[in-house]
Amino acid sequence: MNKPQINAARPSAPPPAIIWAGLGAVILLFQVYVLGKWLTGPYFVATNPGPDHISALQHDYFVFMQIAVPLFALWMLWNWLVKPWRRTGSITTDGRLIAAFAMIFFWDMSMNISSTALFYNSYFFNRGAWNLGSWPFWYSPDANALPEPILITPPGYIAMVFSQALLICWLFRKAKARWPAMGFLTSIAFIVIGLTIIDSIIEVLLIRSGIYAYPGSIRALSLFAGHTYQFPLTEGLTFGGLGIGATALLSSFRDKSGQTWAEIGIERVKLGASSLQWVRFFAVFGYVHVAFICLYVLPNQLFSLNSDPFPSGYPSYLENGMCVYGVQANQCPGPGVMMPRPPFHIVPGGIGRGGS
Repeated sequence: MNKPQINAARPSAPPPAIIWAGLGAVILLFQVYVLGKWLTGPYFVATNPGPDHISALQHDYFVFMQIAVPLFALWMLWNWLVKPWRRTGSITTDGRLIAAFAMIFFWDMSMNISSTALFYNSYFFNRGAWNLGSWPFWYSPDANALPEPILITPPGYIAMVFSQALLICWLFRKAKARWPAMGFLTSIAFIVIGLTIIDSIIEVLLIRSGIYAYPGSIRALSLFAGHTYQFPLTEGLTFGGLGIGATALLSSFRDKSGQTWAEIGIERVKLGASSLQWVRFFAVFGYVHVAFICLYVLPNQLFSLNSDPFPSGYPSYLENGMCVYGVQANQCPGPGVMMPRPPFHIVPGGIGRGGS
């Protein structure tokens, strides 16, 4: 008598879309956790600009920027997310991309994780930064004194950053129409080099206007090295060419149905239409943020830890008391300067200092 045959089929691996969606959900939960602790914690306070003052013209410019940038971001969200959603009843690929990119601002201060390398102007409306006391494993001291401009940074990642991805995608389509034989590697080079140049130009202009500064730069890899307005070319590459470039590549290379790399295998997911929309969103969210972490956040820890001495001459509203390195806790980061280690304790004024 023959024994019955048992089908012991191996469980198939989850499709890439599910993996990306899982990563996206975990990252978003982490961001909500950190931002929630910041909003409800003791560090949600404005950074004092100190004794130095900006000019009346610069003040008016800052007011204009804090109105114009949010309005432009809202216009972009309406045209790329809300309007197509209302028309079709579902979120388009561009809608998922801009929604995912809307949270990239969370990583804005990340080059300061290991050592201070970024300054912001505290004359902008701010409530410090979402790091000390809320971001686990944050390393640099007094990081909460970084005055993240709330009306510039979050909307700016749509108005001034995602718009760069849209611009390079448009230029890439024009280039493909002109040179249809352009290969995949050439296409990548076009997008990466193009965004490196575009972002570098925009950032140099923003730095010269006094919005922020990169004091912790490697001078041999910087424009205007040694000046308070120096610009690290590594920023243009990792942030623009690679960070934004990863999103531009995702948008530019889709299959015939308009599906991105992050959504591969979505047809194997047995869920209703509404649930699949969320899977698609979190898959795109996961890809965009993992790419940004790997290509921008992590490399900049190495650059920050190897920065040259800070240029002299930063006003109090840019330095913001963040130079608390060295034995006496009064130096800026640089070669030969001791880096304080966590945990940090609280001193009068509510700023976290490096412990001994």
